[in-house]
Amino acid sequence: MATDRPPSKTSIIFAGEIFAGQDADHPHIRDIAGNPHAVRVRAMPARHLGRVLELCTDEAGLLELVLQRSETDADGKLIGWVPVDAAFVDNLDDSSHDLLVHAASRQNFQRAATWGERAIAAKTFQAPLLLKADEALSPVIQRMVRLLISSLPQSGSPAAPTTSS
Repeated sequence: MATDRPPSKTSIIFAGEIFAGQDADHPHIRDIAGNPHAVRVRAMPARHLGRVLELCTDEAGLLELVLQRSETDADGKLIGWVPVDAAFVDNLDDSSHDLLVHAASRQNFQRAATWGERAIAAKTFQAPLLLKADEALSPVIQRMVRLLISSLPQSGSPAAPTTSS
């Protein structure tokens, strides 16, 4: 649907897949009791791709990160989307769990892998510079520490015992 108005600066654009029974590839998700749920699988923003990498072998944790369930009013009208909790994920039936894990993978894994490669390249670039900075600053810091220690008032030897009768 085209509109003449440009999006506002606060518009939030959803990237991902919605599973709400709209077609055979996107059925309602079901819990172990057989209850249907409308959910969406987010294509995570770049700032969260490191977390996707951490969770790529933890399916339940990954689903907790990327899933949102629909929230409706008393008339059944969609109000918005809310994050799911561990109990929601733990109570999905097996076929829904599998379908959502595949969608999460499709939406996020390649992007997370590419992000990870860029992060590795950046760290590879950064590491020698940090070593050079450490080598250059280490003597200065050591000198400052010696000056600070030498400016402290001299007191009795901390190892000397005190005797009192």
